[in-house]
Formats: sequence, structure tokens, C-alpha cells
Amino acid sequence: MHAQPASSLAPWVPLVLISGMFVLVTFLLSRMGGWSRLARDYRLDKGGGFPSRYFVSGGVGLVSYRSCLIVGGDARGRYLAVLLPFRVGHPPLCIPWADLQDRVRERWFFLLWDTFRVGPDRVKLRILSSAMKPLDGHLPAARQA
Repeated sequence: MHAQPASSLAPWVPLVLISGMFVLVTFLLSRMGGWSRLARDYRLDKGGGFPSRYFVSGGVGLVSYRSCLIVGGDARGRYLAVLLPFRVGHPPLCIPWADLQDRVRERWFFLLWDTFRVGPDRVKLRILSSAMKPLDGHLPAARQA
């Protein structure tokens, strides 16, 4: 009778490793794109209550957030958050309207995008124009790219 070799890994180890990698990558993306720089000035620790749209596409810096943003706002400013599975390192933000500067409207195939420079670091923020439309009165006039 030959003994079967025992697996050296417990069955839960791959799950822990994959989860850890997911958390690490999500955290690194917030650093690479500039979300963490925006959070220094615009982090929303409490409150909310903003009328919002879910599953909006956009980008911060070089990082693209395809259909995983929550975008809203009111007279206080633009609310921006990432859907829960991807929120590690991405605290919700409330950016005052006055800090959304240099608005440029760009067409990419059939979609219109609004691009802004935000905050003292002038981080690039790009959001679908349709998500910005309900609160257009608070925004500076857009120039066409």
C-alpha cells in the first residue's frame, strides 16, 4: 500500500492569496491614479445623501474606472465613490464645485466625456458627460476638445 502525497497547501490558501492580491491591486490603483491625493483634500467621512447614479464610467489620472463609479452631487459639490468591491484605498469624495477647473468636453466615438483638473495637485478627473448633466449649472462652461 502506497501513501498518497499530502497537499502542502490548505484548500483555503489560494482563496486568501487571491483576495490579498485583489486588495493590494485596488489599493495600488488608488495611489497610481491620484484618488489618494484627492482624498487628502476631499474625503467624505460622514454624510452623503447625494442623489447619485451608479455604474458610471470615468477615470482619475491614468486609472480607468469602467462602470464602477457612483457619481452624484448637490449644492455642496460633486460626490464621487467607487462601488464596494473596489473601494479599498478609495474613500468617497465630495469635491466643491469651485475646485472642478479647466472643464473640457471630449468626444470618444459615441460618448461625450467631461475632463477636469481638480485640487492643488491638479489631478485629472474624467467622467461621462451624461453623469454630469443633472448638475451642469454648478459647473464651469465646457470648452470643446
